[in-house]
Amino acid sequence: MPLRPMAALTAGAAALFSAPSAALSLSEVDRDELSPGVTVVQYRTSSPTTDAWVATIDLCADGIRLDATRRPSSTRSAASWGSAEGALLAVNGDFYRTGPVRVYGDAVGGGVPWPLDQTGLDSAYSGEWYYGDFGWVAVGPDWLDFTHTGWAQDRWDELGLSEGWAPGERLPDPPEDTLALVSGFPALVIEGEVVTCDDPTATSCFRDRSDMRDRHPRTAIGFTEDRATLFLAVVDGRSSRSSGMYGSELADLMGQVGAWQAFNLDGGGSTQMWSSAGGTLNNPSDGTPRAVANHLGVFTGPHTGDSLRPWHCPTLAPCEILPPEGGLLDEAGDCFQAHGPDEWWREVSGEGEGGSLVWTNQWTSDRPLNWAWWRINLAQAGEYRVEWRGSDTYSVARGVRHRLRAGGTDHVFDVDLDLGEGWHDLGTFAFDAGGDQYLAIDDDATGAPGADPHIAFDAIRLTRVGPWCGDGSCDTEEDCASCPADCPPEDEVPDNGVDDDCDGEVDEVDEVADGETGDGQDGGSSGTPGDPGDDSAGDSAEAGRPEAAPACGCGGALGGGLSGALAGFLALARRRRGR
Repeated sequence: MPLRPMAALTAGAAALFSAPSAALSLSEVDRDELSPGVTVVQYRTSSPTTDAWVATIDLCADGIRLDATRRPSSTRSAASWGSAEGALLAVNGDFYRTGPVRVYGDAVGGGVPWPLDQTGLDSAYSGEWYYGDFGWVAVGPDWLDFTHTGWAQDRWDELGLSEGWAPGERLPDPPEDTLALVSGFPALVIEGEVVTCDDPTATSCFRDRSDMRDRHPRTAIGFTEDRATLFLAVVDGRSSRSSGMYGSELADLMGQVGAWQAFNLDGGGSTQMWSSAGGTLNNPSDGTPRAVANHLGVFTGPHTGDSLRPWHCPTLAPCEILPPEGGLLDEAGDCFQAHGPDEWWREVSGEGEGGSLVWTNQWTSDRPLNWAWWRINLAQAGEYRVEWRGSDTYSVARGVRHRLRAGGTDHVFDVDLDLGEGWHDLGTFAFDAGGDQYLAIDDDATGAPGADPHIAFDAIRLTRVGPWCGDGSCDTEEDCASCPADCPPEDEVPDNGVDDDCDGEVDEVDEVADGETGDGQDGGSSGTPGDPGDDSAGDSAEAGRPEAAPACGCGGALGGGLSGALAGFLALARRRRGR
């Protein structure tokens, strides 16, 4: 993908992106398609010679999803973590410290943020040289986003930046629905501009990280401008075969493979790329893969059920849009996602709604390990009753935390699941039209779980409460513009203050020639249709719509007090106009 020029650079900022003395020359050595949508290419550079591996991940390919390490109590290699989690591919993540195990930046794994004291966000580490300098890459349902590094945030206007999460803000909290996040710095490619240096060893090159001015093993992450393709790269170094790369060379590499935004991750002896098919692909400088604090993994295939819908593709339509009256979301559908280690999930066939369900166990913990959610997208805002389907065998746990996001409001409550087979009410809530709404169920308990503490995930059901647009009745606050299915355009009714015919004018009167009535009859007629004194009014062409009946646009409840026959007749008499 070609790099687009940065829209606005001052002369001072432009110097940061001056042309390098020589670009990398990349020769392809090997190419391996690990899965549809995931390809790893090994490159060899010259002058000096260096080995590099670049994984290209199509986030819109069937079954593709990403995950990162959940909060750790100890370090482990990418091979150890990736094989335990069932990953297809894994690399090391952020720079880290031990005592406790913590990273320089922020971290989210399995949809659960790390505790503050295990991240670089803790004010206890504010005296550290790296504090607040990181950027991150995060993924969630149908999105990938990033935040700029502290260095770039401080130069937002100077660099002409326009994208990323929380513009100009250091240490921003990631989006609420973040599923995986890894941090790193410095930035290598910034909104389409490759960071370059006239002299890769000069102090002016990567001022926010001096070790970028030496050749080392490296790890990097990047993505395309449309957020649909992710790149993971590792570079060997510190050996007679492979010299490693300067920071500016790593930036060049990421630019050449197509990254529009890219960050440096932990390097040196931490650099490692592992695949389930080939093991550790590179040659770590320690001789064996180092145990590190966190990792980023690529997964393929359904986590549970049969859905192959990719998790982070930004161009996909919503997983499902429920109609105005509501509907059912099953655990086998595209809107259900389960999180946490596969080893703690169990699938059951022949039980539950649609013939299947999944379950896990409840644990004593302060954070969920295995949890799942149904993402809720609605065609129309309104009040909906939310129900869950229970199972005699697999809905047993008590005090199970439920997190419901509806209409921009978060509701958290505990539910006893041992209510038997069938549908059970969670309450009625106000929902918005569209997405960013869900029901999540967690596996952590504040007290000791009971015996056999199964949590079943089967199906949820939303049922509209009260009238809605599309129910066939023109209710209060509905009109021909907001609810055309129930209230199609009417003939204009004079002097009622309503745009009955939805033409943008209120109470307009059709112009007629002098001496004529509005219906084209000679002006000699002594009465007008509908005149209380005219017994023939009921036979008039205008009698199909009594003036006493309010128009939908006036907020009246048309149809509520009419017989079915009269309502049908009125519907036939209505004159529709294009809008």
